[in-house]
Parts: sequence; C-alpha cells; structure tokens
Amino acid sequence: MVRIVVISFFLTFLVACKGLDSKNSVINVTDIVAKGNDGVSGEFCVNFSLTKNEAQYFFNNAMQVSPKDIHDNYSFLPCFVKGVGYMGTKKCEWEIRAGGTSSIMCEDRSITMACEDCLPIPD
Repeated sequence: MVRIVVISFFLTFLVACKGLDSKNSVINVTDIVAKGNDGVSGEFCVNFSLTKNEAQYFFNNAMQVSPKDIHDNYSFLPCFVKGVGYMGTKKCEWEIRAGGTSSIMCEDRSITMACEDCLPIPD
C-alpha cells in the first residue's frame, strides 16, 4: 500500500513539473479561425493579423508566464487572432493578442504565454 502511495505521489510530481516547462507547452498551430477585437471601434486593430507560420513562430519563442506576469509586465491589447492546434494529441484553442500575450486553452488546462519580440511589425 505504501508503495502505491509513493508511486502515485512521484507520478503526480512528474506531471506537475512537466506542466511548468514552457517548451513542452508549445502548440502545433493547425488553423487560424478568427481575427477581431474586444469592441474597439475605428482603425485601432485593423492592421493586426497573423499567418499560421507567424502564430507558430510566436508560440515557438514565447515563454510560459502567469496571469499576474501579464498584468504587471505586458500590454493586454484588444486586438487578437484566434486559432486551433494540438499539444501532443489534444486539440486546443489559442489566442494571440497584439501586445505579445497569448493563451492556450485545452480541455484539461489553460496556459498563458508572452513574448516581447515575437510578432511581426505591421505595415
């Protein structure tokens, strides 16, 4: 019985540690499904868009951060591009915002990421 408890604890610890490694969290971008903003009118977000390759570049270079890090250290802008992709065999939805922040939402977890120099400069 003690052996089962120890093994269970060890496996739980390994899974928790794996979730902290941002390189294991990189999503394989498969499609872009939407582009928009959080209700901003005018031309503020008109030039923000990403190709599938640009989105993949962002996730390949971004680092996993906490929501508090995003609040304290990054601009959370209203412009976004949304898409889908895979983390391993799990299909997930993702969102990248113009301020260099992003989120990945999978069935069993959500990840926030950020990168200051990972987005293309608009024309």
